[in-house]
Amino acid sequence: QVAAEAIKSLAAEGAVTFELRESMADPSKSEPIIRQYAASGYDLIIGHGIELSEPILKIAASFPKAHFAASGGPDLAGRLLPNVDDFGQQGYLSGFVAGKLKGVATFGMVGGPELGFVKASHTGFKAGLMEGNPSAKVIESYTGSFDDAQKAAEATRGMIAQGAKVVWTSGDGIGNGVVAAAAQDGALTLGVTGDAGGFARRVNIATVVLDMRPTYKAYVDDLNAGTFGKKFFVSGIGNKGLVMTPLNPVGADLPAGLSAEV
Repeated sequence: QVAAEAIKSLAAEGAVTFELRESMADPSKSEPIIRQYAASGYDLIIGHGIELSEPILKIAASFPKAHFAASGGPDLAGRLLPNVDDFGQQGYLSGFVAGKLKGVATFGMVGGPELGFVKASHTGFKAGLMEGNPSAKVIESYTGSFDDAQKAAEATRGMIAQGAKVVWTSGDGIGNGVVAAAAQDGALTLGVTGDAGGFARRVNIATVVLDMRPTYKAYVDDLNAGTFGKKFFVSGIGNKGLVMTPLNPVGADLPAGLSAEV
């Protein structure tokens, strides 16, 4: 979704034309499409999602004159080919908000697979939390999946039973399970993306969302300047690649001025 929003924004300005293919997590489906785009002379082929980084790197080696972008964690930085770019980051800002919440001693953290960039976001959350609330207790769990909402709900209920009043999630699809369990069991959440069936409006305080437009704009600028390739882009707070949604009180004791601090 964030990739589509970014490219459509650039297209609306006349900066690019594009073709979008979805549901390409399976390499047996994605590799022929990537190869087709490269052979057809597209200026840039973007593989958005960690499942596409390997197919991008594999096919880029066969098309050195084409341009490619792969997404994933910082582990990809050292593996870039001269015609491939990359980006990554998340976690701290949600932890910063969590650390400012009054009257909350125990926090839950629900993640998907224990991949490097997912664990890095958890480390960032804990760093932000401890700055504001160094005595906070953290209960952490990984479901092993980006989209198993049932496992996420079970993990969330377990954390609430252990005293967690706020549960943060680093996942995408698993957020539906986290927010549903929190709404049912009387807790609040951070990090749930999208509407989540209406539950998010009731219990989710805020979410740090990914905005790919700064990165994609940099791709276009580099292509036009003839300088594209072998660069590692980080979507961060500084370049507005990560943006926090407006704070939603939902019963949380938010200190005055927190929005300005964020």
